[in-house]
Amino acid sequence: MNKKVGIIYASMSGRNQRVAEYLQEKFAKLDQPTEINEVSQFDSQKLADYDGFVFVSYTYHDGQLPDESLDFFDDLQTIDLTGKCYALTGSSSIKHEHFVRALDYLDQQLNHLGALRATAILKIDLDADRADLARLDAFCQQFLDFMQLHQQQLV
Repeated sequence: MNKKVGIIYASMSGRNQRVAEYLQEKFAKLDQPTEINEVSQFDSQKLADYDGFVFVSYTYHDGQLPDESLDFFDDLQTIDLTGKCYALTGSSSIKHEHFVRALDYLDQQLNHLGALRATAILKIDLDADRADLARLDAFCQQFLDFMQLHQQQLV
């Protein structure tokens, strides 16, 4: 693949930053260049520069997007995401009533804008354990396989 995969994350406790950094390492082992950005420092127009992107986030309060993600979410309305591949993952506490619901909202929005989800949303309870890391490994491979298949269909 020629272009980079964008990894954009929101992290309050540091868990989701660690997940994003793990994804970056895994993609590097798969020879896929990436660029990692914290969402409040990310210009959403830059999504056009990527073959695909992964968004990593927690859920705030009553199932809402984190405050630092609101501008990103709003800016998505101004971007043509038709055919853009994406994946979603994030860590939160399964004890919360709205466990990682923000990713479900983001998924609905991205789908509405014509983006293509490459793999199932991966929800992680608290800190990623060995089983979660194995799921993240498979998540990365599925994402790349989907992107490659999508690009082949465009040719």
